[in-house]
Amino acid sequence: MSVLGMPGQTAFYGLELIGAPKTGETIYVSAGAGAVGSIVIQLAKTKGLKVIASAGSNEKVEVMKRMGADVAFNYKTDQVEDVLAKEGPIDIYWDHIGGSQLEAAIGACNLYARIIVCGAIPAFNNTPPHHIKNLAEILYKRLRVQGFMYWEAEVVIEGHSNNPVKFINALTPLVKNGKIHWAEQVFDGIESVSEAVVTALAGDSTGKVIVKVADP
Repeated sequence: MSVLGMPGQTAFYGLELIGAPKTGETIYVSAGAGAVGSIVIQLAKTKGLKVIASAGSNEKVEVMKRMGADVAFNYKTDQVEDVLAKEGPIDIYWDHIGGSQLEAAIGACNLYARIIVCGAIPAFNNTPPHHIKNLAEILYKRLRVQGFMYWEAEVVIEGHSNNPVKFINALTPLVKNGKIHWAEQVFDGIESVSEAVVTALAGDSTGKVIVKVADP
């Protein structure tokens, strides 16, 4: 359900299909303490990238540092634009947020950078939309901006569905060797489902949110 499940597949296929990372490049990961973002950070490090990552609390900043982020910051206390201006430019942006963070990332992108649109957390919470003011830079910088669903990316990368051989072969050794770690936030009991869902959609979770219904 976590690193060798959907979150891991999302991170792996998104980076491979759209990110096309090259050693020495810089990636910015929003929601970097989440189930997917934390794995993106670690996969990017195995590929020789500089990783900038953000989240919404100091506790999550520490999680991202443990996952290997070179630069980890709290976007609620540090301006994304300022951090990217100092630590960028960036070649890849892993976008879970959209809105003002996407605008800041576009402004910090190198020519031919890739933006992987994986989520839109504020939209899930009915947050008023942020109107991005620098869309023209997508043209001027020749950026690639692409949304994806992991099950479609799986077919492209694997050549088929429901048998993720390349993913398993790539991730299993990294997990066994301790190069990929993961975090889980467990809620006990079926009665905690609503709390778990609210926590996940509000962006208050760290790692994969799991509801434990009963002991095996």
